Amino acid sequence: MATKPADLIYGVDDMPPIGRLIPLGFQFVIYISVTLVYIVLISEYGNVPPEVTANSISMAMIAIGIATILQSLWKGPVGSGYFASPVYSAVYLAPCVRAVKAGGLPAVAAMTIFAGAVEIAMSIFIKRLKPVFPPAVAGFIVLVIGIELGLVALDNMLYIRGYGRPEYMQHLIVGMITLWIIMGFSIWFKGILRLLCSLIGISAAFVVALFLGIVPESSIELFKNSAVFALPDTSFISYDFEFSLVPAFFLAAIAASLRTIGVVTTAEKINDADWKKPDYGPIRKGMLADGLGCMLGGIMGAPGMNATPGIVGLSQAAGSTSRYMAFPTGIILIVLAFFPKISALFLMLPLPVVGASLVVSGAFMIAGGIEIMTSRNLDSRMTYVIGVSLLLGIGRKVYHGFFDRFPEWLRLMTDTTLSIALISSIILVLIFRLGIRKTEVFVGGDMAPTLDSLVRFLKANEKKWRLDDEVIQHARTTVEEIVNHLNEAGLASGPIRLEASYDEVFLEITIDYKGTLLALPGVGVHKRHLLEEDAFVHGIKGFLTGVYPDKIETSSRKDDVKIRLFFSV
Repeated sequence: MATKPADLIYGVDDMPPIGRLIPLGFQFVIYISVTLVYIVLISEYGNVPPEVTANSISMAMIAIGIATILQSLWKGPVGSGYFASPVYSAVYLAPCVRAVKAGGLPAVAAMTIFAGAVEIAMSIFIKRLKPVFPPAVAGFIVLVIGIELGLVALDNMLYIRGYGRPEYMQHLIVGMITLWIIMGFSIWFKGILRLLCSLIGISAAFVVALFLGIVPESSIELFKNSAVFALPDTSFISYDFEFSLVPAFFLAAIAASLRTIGVVTTAEKINDADWKKPDYGPIRKGMLADGLGCMLGGIMGAPGMNATPGIVGLSQAAGSTSRYMAFPTGIILIVLAFFPKISALFLMLPLPVVGASLVVSGAFMIAGGIEIMTSRNLDSRMTYVIGVSLLLGIGRKVYHGFFDRFPEWLRLMTDTTLSIALISSIILVLIFRLGIRKTEVFVGGDMAPTLDSLVRFLKANEKKWRLDDEVIQHARTTVEEIVNHLNEAGLASGPIRLEASYDEVFLEITIDYKGTLLALPGVGVHKRHLLEEDAFVHGIKGFLTGVYPDKIETSSRKDDVKIRLFFSV
């Protein structure tokens, strides 16, 4: 049971009064709505008619409203149980820009459905994939996405396509005003004003743009002619699966999965004063909900969405992290979709304003990626992984003529900075895992000296293996409980051998002995090679009083017994 932190008025399980719940919902709607500018930018690159873009925004509001509620569910197989609403994400911006250029909004929709399916698959194999995505690689992915987003954002903020035109300077001024207001509020203000800095910057710059006369006349006319209330026109929705875009969206989905893990973990932390380590149950179900929300967005003609730490941070600042806030937030978003003037309002934003707001997002992603990468000391393996992969990614931008001459099948995997950087980093990680395991063996009849030697060894490697005192104590207590039980039950007929090893993901303690594997009535140990997982797990529940490793594997061959305990680090 989580312990509610003292700084929260309403914890995750609390139900705020309706009089506070609805205003809180409106606050989060405003935050989420700002990310609808992504749709405007994507449509601009595909020359999508303004009327179609407006309807796409309306459908996107319905999709994200449903996804917000889905993520908050705490019973059943879907939903993290936390208020961790998705937003239209920077993670998918660069792939969606490529998609809209290749096949218009139908390609964006089809590939977004594919990306959601990938994240759903990732949720199933989350633990098994952990060795492939250590912190350095996870941070590197965030860094590269931030760079790709930043380049697209700079293109629009600096209004590069309009350089030399009479209105260029006005567009540049509006873009710079947007950037400075957002940065100023995020640095020198606190609380809600800081968290809503993007909304404040966009709103202020929009007023300046109206004064300077650079808001497109066509957008103003569309806003004036839009009905106050109407059903969204869904005739624009169709699907065009572009096989050439599979690598880009596959890799973006991996990045979205890693981001969801971080968001749900953050939600766990701020909702539990006694938080120790991530709970993979809510994380897995949160990834499933995020993937389903992304698929739903694609089905409804919208680009990819992804959980955001901004909502979690905003809810903490508001003093309420209640999961029940998701319901008014989602319902309000769905209702607003039936007011076309709101969708049309986003089309009035000049591209430099949109670009400046995304420059800020890119900057935070770049800094966040570096922070994740350096959260653990980078050894020579990770130095090569990050350095070589980043150079290859940058090389794709600099030497594009060289990469364009690759065969078609190879260009599918090397066509973007993200794809070539991520694929090369994963390949290098898998290669460099060879020889990474470090092992030490302890043997003794009297277990006290052996256990002491084990602890001394772990303490000596505490920094090198990135262990902390909690992990070491957890390992010692678990091993001691098991060994004492084996001795008391007379299951070990000789010296007990302990082996400690580490592979940058798990601290593994192996207990080897000659004797009998724990068995309950009706569950015997057969005289052949077999895995006695059931017998061991059922029996060990009786004496492991709340002390469990992250994973247990057991086997028995004749009288040679092996118990392997895995502790996540």
